[in-house]
Amino acid sequence: MESPGRRVNKSRERKFPRVKVSLPAEARHVLENYPRRGQTSNLSEGGCYIEMVQTLEPPTCVDVVLWLNNEKIMARAEVVSRHAHLGNGIRFIRMSDSDKEKLRAFLDVAQKTSGLPFHGLGPQAPRPD
Repeated sequence: MESPGRRVNKSRERKFPRVKVSLPAEARHVLENYPRRGQTSNLSEGGCYIEMVQTLEPPTCVDVVLWLNNEKIMARAEVVSRHAHLGNGIRFIRMSDSDKEKLRAFLDVAQKTSGLPFHGLGPQAPRPD
């Protein structure tokens, strides 16, 4: 039973769980020749949030490039939310089957490790013996 005063919007429920990961990302408006670069703050099979200064207005269609452990995956996507000068919520519309599989495998590991191996872009610190 719902608590009084609290409405649940079923259309806003997420189909895929989000994983907090910081990855290099690009969003390119389909009518522009340059990418807007940023970092993801979270990622799922259905989309991501890209932190970037030059944000886009919903419902802009974009081509997204994500770098998963130095492996490039691409998707056609739609901007679904905008926080001016902070970032955009992105919903994936189309992705190749091979890129979907790479994304699923990446997210499987990231969920089990809370995204920890994927934070930061520099070389990993040496492990103590």
